[in-house]
Amino acid sequence: MPPSFFPLDSQKWQGRRVGILGGSFNPPHKGHIHISLVAMHMLQLDYIWWVVTPQNPHKKDIKAESFETRYEACSAITQSHPRLIVSDFEQQLNLTYTADTVNALTHYYPKTKFVLLMGMDNALTFHKWERWREILRKMATAHIARPPFLNMVESSPLKKLAAQRHVFLERGSKADLKPQTSYWIMQNHLMDISSTKIRDKTNK
Repeated sequence: MPPSFFPLDSQKWQGRRVGILGGSFNPPHKGHIHISLVAMHMLQLDYIWWVVTPQNPHKKDIKAESFETRYEACSAITQSHPRLIVSDFEQQLNLTYTADTVNALTHYYPKTKFVLLMGMDNALTFHKWERWREILRKMATAHIARPPFLNMVESSPLKKLAAQRHVFLERGSKADLKPQTSYWIMQNHLMDISSTKIRDKTNK
């Protein structure tokens, strides 16, 4: 069993390389698994924590299943992947914004190397996130992208931010995971699936 999330056990995570995949997971699906496994391989991570948010501030207009239902669904879909760990970290600490989650993680786990994993679309809208520059100063980020997509983000505030270092990965590498760094993980084939599509199909 992996170490627990309680702050008193933070020493068990010293030196670990951990990817953070946050979201409502409404519902979780194979695309989340795919992104997690790709990031784990390409960045040579030890674990990935799925941080299930109580309420996604960017999706307040979308009806979500209860936190308990989404958490249980995440636990079920990751059963065969012991290095993918479902976390109620935000629920425990009553956190809403990613910036607050990043601050809490770096506070409770000061000797753990984290990287914040995001979908391709978030690169275009990341500058709209609450205190987005603060997030970049505290934690490295990683985006899994197809080559054509990079043309779309060239003019984005994230890509143009002078203080941000951009690293493009086409093969697995033990990246340094330093804050103020964005890793662009190149994939020619991605699963065309999303929670939105699943909800739309279910509601028909």
